[in-house]
Amino acid sequence: MILFAFIFPISRGGGNAVLGVTLLLWIIDANFKEKFNTIKSEKIVWIFLSIGILTLLSALFSTSMSHSFLAGEKKSLLRVIASHYILIPFILTIFITSVKYKYLDYIISAFLLSILLSEIVSYLIFFQIVDVAALQSKHLIYKAASHINPTPFMHHLEYSVFLSIASILLLHKLLNEKNRYAQFFIFLFLISATINIFVNGGRTGQISYILAISTYIFFYFKFNLKVILSTATILLSVILMAYNFSPNFHKRVNMASKDIAKIANSNYTSSWGMRVASTKVTLDYLTSSPKSFIFGAGAGDTREVYLEHAKENFGKNISEPIKALAHLHNQYLEYWMDGTLISLILFLLFFFLLTRLNISKTTKPLLYAIIVIMLFASATDIPFFRYQPAMLFMLISAYFITLSKKSNLSNS
Repeated sequence: MILFAFIFPISRGGGNAVLGVTLLLWIIDANFKEKFNTIKSEKIVWIFLSIGILTLLSALFSTSMSHSFLAGEKKSLLRVIASHYILIPFILTIFITSVKYKYLDYIISAFLLSILLSEIVSYLIFFQIVDVAALQSKHLIYKAASHINPTPFMHHLEYSVFLSIASILLLHKLLNEKNRYAQFFIFLFLISATINIFVNGGRTGQISYILAISTYIFFYFKFNLKVILSTATILLSVILMAYNFSPNFHKRVNMASKDIAKIANSNYTSSWGMRVASTKVTLDYLTSSPKSFIFGAGAGDTREVYLEHAKENFGKNISEPIKALAHLHNQYLEYWMDGTLISLILFLLFFFLLTRLNISKTTKPLLYAIIVIMLFASATDIPFFRYQPAMLFMLISAYFITLSKKSNLSNS
């Protein structure tokens, strides 16, 4: 898991390979009775498998297996369900049945080291120190990377979420580290990660960063008004500096402002406009009848049903822009449309169970902050259907579950 934590943020293929080898070793290790007893009491581990079963049943009762968002880009619907609902969530099972408590810090450190490497490459791209085209021709960096979009190994939306989680982990380490030299290094790393978030164009990560830092400070300092006001001032200063000194952030803020103005005039052709239009159509469909409210659209028919409903019930200003969408840009609605209302409830239960984990008071703020990141990212995109973000969310969730197991053993 240490190797996996280092590899998957910089290589999706490498992450898949290491995960596959890890799964094979987990099977060879056998001892399934003990492993089953370990996960039997962990309800959270069964959630995504349950959602997968519901989605599979929904697909089997659909009129087609190819008219869904999940089967987009000529993918096999069954393969998508197997990978996103079984294989990637299996990280939770492998982690909590195999990883010993003493290795948790090493796993987090490996992840942060990977992010540090990503940042170095990102800055090399940003300052045009490396030959981007040459690296792309050798498939060493992300195909869309450029000095304007210096995201090294994944889409800028995904990378910004990775940086957001790395930043909150660094803040937690900074406030709990005793060694001054280590504190200094962590502080520089945190500053670097913060700058990198706003140099890149991922608005999801930028907003989740602000929400996560605020959440962490709010709970860590137990509602200390002075600290909260100081944090608000610092975050506002960071935003203003980013707006004035980061061309990318400046551009993205202006785009957001224009998007909002367009939406106000019922123009949904922008990035945010299509998301709003998609949400309107989806919610309207889901509330159009008791059947659709409970069963969604059917995992095999989702996209076709969704576009047909938009065409029949909305004007072209909404029905035309959403044709370009590859998914609903909302994890909650995607689960609901594909796998019934119960899938949505199970997904929300996942976050609730995370909040109920028995971990130390000093670590709780970190847990809450990362939950906020996952909740917000799920409201703007489908991170649990994207390989690297899904791997990250499963890994970090497994980390907290293992911490909770340690606390439960200590208290028993």
